[in-house]
Amino acid sequence: MSFAGLIGALLFLSFGIAELALVNRSVYPSLRWRYERAKTTQSQGVRPSTIMALVKIQSLILLPIAGLFLGDRMKSMFG
Repeated sequence: MSFAGLIGALLFLSFGIAELALVNRSVYPSLRWRYERAKTTQSQGVRPSTIMALVKIQSLILLPIAGLFLGDRMKSMFG
């Protein structure tokens, strides 16, 4: 782990937090509304909480790990 890797992880973590906030504010309400409406016809499909759990894993775990591994490559590209 180098300093550039840690900076990359922090950068990608900030992108993940911004993505999670955007999804919580714009996408989740419509998912929840559609799910609740479809429960009356028994065609609801995947629960919104499952989708949000996957988004949280991607935003808060996978993106920082990718940033950790890509940090050195970004340093070599930008000097």
